[in-house]
Amino acid sequence: MKKKILFAIGDIDWKYTRGKLRHLVKRVADDGFSEVAVVSHDKEVCQAFDGEIETVYFPGEFPSPLPKHAVTMSELMIRYTSEVMFPNSRFPFWKTMAMDDYVGCFTPGTHPSLPFRPDMVVYPLMGIDNNTVEACHFYAAIAREARSLNVPVLGLEVACLGNRQTLGASLADYYGVKTEFSRSFVESRGLAPAENVFVLPPLESYLLTCRVDPFLDDYFPVEKKLRDILKLSSRCITLMIPHNIAFVYETRRILASLGALRFPVNVILAVTPDVARHSRKEREIAELVYRDEIARLPSVRIFEERGWRELLMLSDIVISPMFSVHSELAPQYGKLAIVSQAMGERAWIGENLYAEPDLERINQLVETWIERSLLQRKSVAAMIETILDRREDQEREVQVELQG
Repeated sequence: MKKKILFAIGDIDWKYTRGKLRHLVKRVADDGFSEVAVVSHDKEVCQAFDGEIETVYFPGEFPSPLPKHAVTMSELMIRYTSEVMFPNSRFPFWKTMAMDDYVGCFTPGTHPSLPFRPDMVVYPLMGIDNNTVEACHFYAAIAREARSLNVPVLGLEVACLGNRQTLGASLADYYGVKTEFSRSFVESRGLAPAENVFVLPPLESYLLTCRVDPFLDDYFPVEKKLRDILKLSSRCITLMIPHNIAFVYETRRILASLGALRFPVNVILAVTPDVARHSRKEREIAELVYRDEIARLPSVRIFEERGWRELLMLSDIVISPMFSVHSELAPQYGKLAIVSQAMGERAWIGENLYAEPDLERINQLVETWIERSLLQRKSVAAMIETILDRREDQEREVQVELQG
């Protein structure tokens, strides 16, 4: 039976990401490991999934408190936290919160219980002064419900972490962050141990930003269809070779070298459908000329559909026999790009962009990049699977100890 994953999405985080969060939710759902639902206090968020994803409308009630109620609640808060000091100091926690922040922002709210018990909750971490009152109460209610049900909470970095932002961000058990800086921040502030902090790949980091990129915005709606056509999992490593009929020798050398890679890689040879030589389409030429090299590789797909931009976004690595738009754009999206010509230059051109004629050095570059960059990042779907697997292992260990 599939695990139930609940994404909690508030109004401000939805607007901040310009609705791109919906692509992140759908990517997790398309991964197939879990069953996904969305809960929100905002009708616009629920309506955006249009029946594709189960949604739960979760509005709260916010009665207007009298001043005397706010003062009473402040007294209670001081009483309960009177012995809580800031780390390595004798400064009481309540002195920074009780008057301005707590009384000034005291707005009681109530939410109903969730209609089902999820196996995990995923939600944006609360930032500083960037959430509405409704969203703050909504996230707090979801976190409280998850805690009462003993359900793990994965917090995603939408508002950028750093400096004093620790209180609202401290409610999660696990963290999915956008940068190495954010990862080190979570660890150094003691919000979570290192094994509970994951760095997102560039494409999913984009879905948690306010940035607009037409190439990526065109890609995410067609990603699943493209993966289905190519029969590619989102977990596999994909290497793209943009084909050019003038560089048959170089392409054959590249294909021949890939058999020595230590990592399983799915190779896509991208050909152009309207290119022909001597009555043969480019696809036919590729199948004939590279038949021996293709036969030696575990997975090669020759793709001749239009839409090179989407194919580029799908790939993790680009090895090209010539400088082109592919080698120029790939590094800008966090991918490795290598240009290899037999008599060409050898150079480090820029971040993740190399010119390398030597085939053995190409394999070294690819393997090193996979180990030090690609495998160091996890998609949200992979994070969820990792966390739930760990929880199951821990529960089994506890049962064994009790039985022993």
